[in-house]
Order: sequence, then structure tokens, then C-alpha cells
Amino acid sequence: MPLYASTFQWPDPVTSFVSLSTGARDGDAELVEKGDRWILKAPGHFSGATGQSEQRILSTTLNGEPAQIRGSVFAIDGDLGLRVDELRVGSVEPDAEYVSATANFEHLASACTYRPEDGAARDANQALTFPALDDAPGMRAELPCRATAITLSADAPVPLEAFEAQLTTFQDLLTFAADQPCGRTSLILTDRSGNDVRVFGREKYQPFNGKTRKPVEFSLRFVSDQTQRVIDGWWKARDELLPVTQIIAGLRYQPGYVEADAILSAAAIEALATAALGASRPPLSVEEAEPIITALDSLSGMNSAQSEAIARLKGDLHRTIFRSKVESLIQGVAPEKWRFSRVEVDEWIKLFIKARNGIAHAASGLPGGANIWKESELLRRIRDANWIVITLVLLTQLGVPDAAIDRAAERLGTRYGVRHSGTPLFT
Repeated sequence: MPLYASTFQWPDPVTSFVSLSTGARDGDAELVEKGDRWILKAPGHFSGATGQSEQRILSTTLNGEPAQIRGSVFAIDGDLGLRVDELRVGSVEPDAEYVSATANFEHLASACTYRPEDGAARDANQALTFPALDDAPGMRAELPCRATAITLSADAPVPLEAFEAQLTTFQDLLTFAADQPCGRTSLILTDRSGNDVRVFGREKYQPFNGKTRKPVEFSLRFVSDQTQRVIDGWWKARDELLPVTQIIAGLRYQPGYVEADAILSAAAIEALATAALGASRPPLSVEEAEPIITALDSLSGMNSAQSEAIARLKGDLHRTIFRSKVESLIQGVAPEKWRFSRVEVDEWIKLFIKARNGIAHAASGLPGGANIWKESELLRRIRDANWIVITLVLLTQLGVPDAAIDRAAERLGTRYGVRHSGTPLFT
């Protein structure tokens, strides 16, 4: 039986354990499966008293190897058991620190396959660098061509959480590159003493075991000499464009209703457009706005509500409107790439603004309005076009070679555009 979507096989239905934390007593537990999770059933051995840590840590021996079980209390058959969230095989040290981590991901090998449009290839043995992220230090990454796994190394021992932060950020990038879910299928850590520790559970997402997509269909690959630049750009976006990279991964891992996907993709585009604000301009220049402001200032006898409306109008004359932000975002991608993608940009801007207004204002009397939610086919077209826009904008910002972006645009147009051929939004 799998443990939380991992491949670990429990050797025995009953496990003897020793508590390494408060809220648990040493004893024996029966393994009980609940859905895709395992529960340790040991009546009277687990406590959920207020003030205790939510996590329980146990040590045991599995197949002759020391192992550590981590989880949280779970009600089962009128008593408290332990829901297994994580298993570390090879060590029982609760506060262990590690010097390296090796992880396998779905579709990673295909993402490391070279194609001519990738441009100059990077050296197969070139070590990449993952920038520091949150509380995780910068790390070296070994990612050979045709890689089936990625190995991260830290200059000094760090907790598992530091490697996890770096690996999940890479996992999001891989998901974006493949345009499909890419679950982590294994994780092996090496501690400061050189011992290998296998980690089960603790996945950000469960592996999907989906069909491997041909490398030609990937939006980007990790074989170009621009790969380090792409990594630097994605890590920067992870910090500065929250929650764009998380939305991208979520749209592929947790596809929801069309309406939900439209909302999330619109939020990502708005974040990208707002980040590009410095390149856009207000609708009128200072000289063009001056006579309007003079006329507004000449009005007298206004009540408070009218005065507030006048103040808003004057502010809008100097404010970059949302449409200009979006137009500026689109102009950052070369026109021929939009042609390859089959997206009619002018039509998309009009429909996207309509949908965004419906999301932001949800009022039938405003442009777009609530009626957008009644047009399911239109929402599907907008959703798919939004994904193409997000992809091409990010590929351009990440510094992917032009020929590779052209191929990605053509692939996206073929994959999504054919669903809506003959509509104004797609050629």
C-alpha cells in the first residue's frame, strides 16, 4: 500500500514505536488505511491536549533500518491515532540536517532533452545555482542532460525544509516547462555523516503518472546555455511576482471549474501587468489633461459626494488604467510570436478586460459585469488564451531563446487554438 502517494511498502501491519516528542507514549500500533493515507491505531497512546505541538514524532525500525514517523493526531474508532504525514528511513534524529538532496520528478528527463531551437547547449556537466529563497540558502544543482534526477548541495548542513523550499520552486518551474503536472517520485537526503535518508510522503502534489510528453511539446527545456538565466528569473519571480508562479502550478495540478481557472489566470495576468507598470503611461499627457482639470476646478457649489467624484476623475487622469497595463504587457512580446500562437491580441484584450471587470466588479451594470459568468464557451476561450499569454510573457521575461519561444508559441496555438478555431479570439 502506498503512503500518501509514495511507493513505500510497510513490512508489517503492526509497528512498534518509541516516542520522540510530547503527546505520544511508546507502544505498538496497527496500520490502518484511510483513503490514500495511513493511520497508526494505538488506543490510549496518543494525546491531543491543548498546548501540545500538533506534530508527533516516533522512531521505529523498518526492514532492519532505523526510521522516523511524523504525523498529527487523528480520530479513529472513538480514540486518537496518528495520521502519517512523513516517513524518513535511514535515521531517527529528529533535528537532522543534510548536505545534499536528490529528487526524481515526472517528465524531468524529457525536459532535459536538447532540441535545435534551444540554441547553444550548456555543458552537460555544468553545475547550476539555485538562488537563496526565503530561509533557504543558495544551492548548487546538478542537472545533466537526459537527467532522471536533480541533486542539490548546500555549503553547510541545513534542515530538510531548506531543500524542500528549493525543490518545490524547481517543481513549479518544471510544471510550467512541461505544461502538465510533474509530481516528485522520490527524495533521498544525505546527512552530515554521509548517511542516506529516504523520505516518503511530504510531497507538494501527488505524482500523476501521466503519459510522458514528447520533448518537442515542452514550453522550455533545461539544456540551453541560458538555463541559469531562466532559473534566476524564475526564482526572482517567485519572490517579486507572488502569487504568479504558484498560480501557474495550481492551474496545472488542480484544474478546477472553467470559472475558477479564468479567475486564477486573470489574477496572474493582472499581477504581471501591474509589475510592468513602469513601462506604461497614463491615458493623457499633462498638457492634454490640463484643460479638463481646469474645467473641473471651476465647478462650484458641489456637495461632498460630487466633490469626491471630481477628485476621483482628476486622479484617473494621472493614473495608468488597467487596459494600458495589459497593452504594455502584450507589447513586451514580439508580434510574430502572437501570430504563431493564433491568439488575436486585440480581441483578447477586449474580452479579457470584460472578464476581468466581471470578476472585479461582479455588477451587471458595469462593463463586462456579471453576465460574463453565463457565457461558458467564451470563458473557455478566454481561459485558454490567458494561459498562452501567461506562458509567452514569462518565456520572454525569463530570457528563453527566441527560436524556442517561437516553437512554444506554435505548440500552444496548436494545442489550444484548435479547440476554438473559427472564433474571433483565435485564428
